[in-house]
Amino acid sequence: MTIKKKENYTNNKWRYLEVKEKEVIRCNSIHSTLVDGMIKGVSPNTVFLEECPGSVLSLGRNQCCEEECDIAECEKLGITIERRETGGGAGLMVPGSTSWGICIDKRDPRVSTDMDSNFEILSRGVIIGLKKLGLDARFAPMNDINIGDKKVGGMTAMSRHNSLLIYGSVIWDFDMDTFMKIARIPEPKLKKKGVSSVQKRITTIIQELGREIPPSELREYLIQGFGEALGIKLIKGGLNEEENEIWKRKMDIFSSKKFILRPGHCSVSNARCIYPAEKGIIRVSLYVNERTIMGAGITGDFMQINDIDFDSLERVLIGSTIDKEDIERIVYAYFKENEIQMVGASADDFVDAIVGAVNEFT
Repeated sequence: MTIKKKENYTNNKWRYLEVKEKEVIRCNSIHSTLVDGMIKGVSPNTVFLEECPGSVLSLGRNQCCEEECDIAECEKLGITIERRETGGGAGLMVPGSTSWGICIDKRDPRVSTDMDSNFEILSRGVIIGLKKLGLDARFAPMNDINIGDKKVGGMTAMSRHNSLLIYGSVIWDFDMDTFMKIARIPEPKLKKKGVSSVQKRITTIIQELGREIPPSELREYLIQGFGEALGIKLIKGGLNEEENEIWKRKMDIFSSKKFILRPGHCSVSNARCIYPAEKGIIRVSLYVNERTIMGAGITGDFMQINDIDFDSLERVLIGSTIDKEDIERIVYAYFKENEIQMVGASADDFVDAIVGAVNEFT
């Protein structure tokens, strides 16, 4: 990403950032850079579109790698495993896949205090762009974009101080055979969505158009869509000097195997539960001895909006009894103290998931 001179961005003039890096680590680092740059006052409101450089399995923030995929098969097939800073589920991206994102100051009048509304409003550019392509796309609550009854895109989000990041995919093309070889999809997730297999759940841009569209053409339609939807003029630019300094530091984090693999979060267990919330799966692994929780792992494709991990909830559960009242007290206090904002899940769901694991033990 080249350093550009500062532009005079305003409420109606936003930066358009075209992200075409050789590694997804560098792309994910840019997302986080924009968030921190906005906090520091060096990043303007930005729409970005990125093209995937290879075959990549993108893990959500809270997922455990070995629960979600066959690591050995990924290595065999040449699929790189990476992790986002945002929540949600794992996605297989093929070379040329298009992702999109908006990083916006939460004080902007387009931003709502209601996250469901933010997903709908800030994804309108994608929907308008796809309609310009001749596709009857629509927003599907809480955070999907559908054509008919099939998903063609999804979204996730993260809020940190005054910045809000909405990050989404457009399923340009998809390798279903490869995905089925590497993915470990829990049955409760399919049942929750009312489908018997992932093949019946998704579609692609190429499939719907009946022709192969180059990523550059798709980007042009999406740029037009965002301009119309947000009432803005997009000015193409790169990262500025301050952002590039942040970006360099972020790449160290996102390239760390500890960050990507999250070892230890799903290795403890003599009691497990896979719990389907309204949106997302909560996986709980406990090690229980003499009615006491001795170890805990909480993973899944659930989505919290604020910038927080669940490691500290795992720690405070250790030493607790397995009584539901104690589990409720710990979970509710954790959610309240950290002001956790979830999409399609709540503290009650986490209580039920933990109690579900306890019930397996007892």
